[in-house]
Amino acid sequence: MLSYIKSEFYRLYHNKGCYLFIIICSALLISSNIVLAAVKATEPTFPYANTYFALSCFYSNVMAVFFLCISVSAIVFGNEHSNHTMKNSISYGISRGNIYFGKLIVEIVYAVIAFVIITGSDIAAAYLLLEDSGIENLYLLLKVCVVVMPLLLCALAVTNCFLFISENMGTAVGAVIGLLLAFPIVSNFLGMKFKVFSEISGIMPYNMIGRISFDYEKLELTLPWDGIAGYYQYWLIGLIEFSVVALIGFLVFRKKEVK
Repeated sequence: MLSYIKSEFYRLYHNKGCYLFIIICSALLISSNIVLAAVKATEPTFPYANTYFALSCFYSNVMAVFFLCISVSAIVFGNEHSNHTMKNSISYGISRGNIYFGKLIVEIVYAVIAFVIITGSDIAAAYLLLEDSGIENLYLLLKVCVVVMPLLLCALAVTNCFLFISENMGTAVGAVIGLLLAFPIVSNFLGMKFKVFSEISGIMPYNMIGRISFDYEKLELTLPWDGIAGYYQYWLIGLIEFSVVALIGFLVFRKKEVK
């Protein structure tokens, strides 16, 4: 597997898409800070040119990061089906397990690197260009990152699963959105009448992120489970769902004909 992972990193290293993704996301966040600083320069009474507002915009909209994981997996997966490169890899004697989990590992590593660079760029721009509202804002952002990380990994696993078992990129992305977005929303409605759906909806990554709330005065986050147990629950549920989805995807891919 190590050789396959190295080859995937080499391919990713020469993929312009992986750099464009990071550059575009970083540029959007940095530009938002530039706009806030520019408005402050022309309007001294402008109240939002501070790190409190800039960072709160990031962590209160972390759901966007959740769905960007679909793009991350698609970038790493590439055009394996249309270019028939996966079939060639299998014919060369690389096992399906090495291909499936090798891809997933590369997606995770790239996602973490991209997340650190993009988030770091936003934080750096905010503290360089805007009024410092205190270190507590940064602490809250880091807490949110810790809480949602296992759910982001779950989104990567779901996307990787459907990309492998579907030969059409559009079909795979549609299935991912259906599972990550449509199914939790439907479960919410059904949960109003059926308890089993209420239980299911409570552990869906989309709903778990949506149930993170913030006390903007005390700069604290509130989870469905109180105290430090909330962090453990998010990681436990996220890692279990990650493992289950990854295993199901592999079992389906193992029996699937690769064209």
